[in-house]
Amino acid sequence: MEFLEQLRDQAERVFGDQTSGAVWLRCPRSYFDVLSALEFVQDEATYLRAKEILNRIEHGFVC
Repeated sequence: MEFLEQLRDQAERVFGDQTSGAVWLRCPRSYFDVLSALEFVQDEATYLRAKEILNRIEHGFVC
């Protein structure tokens, strides 16, 4: 799925490596209704929400 590939690339960039990015993608998060990012992203709207969260993390904002 295109959205998940883009999200995976961004997570790896934000967290510095493939392993750390994968951990973030797979762990349940309260801001994803206690789902992992991989479970949460189902369409463009949910992808954009996850992308926004990663952008906030990248720029030092607490989610």
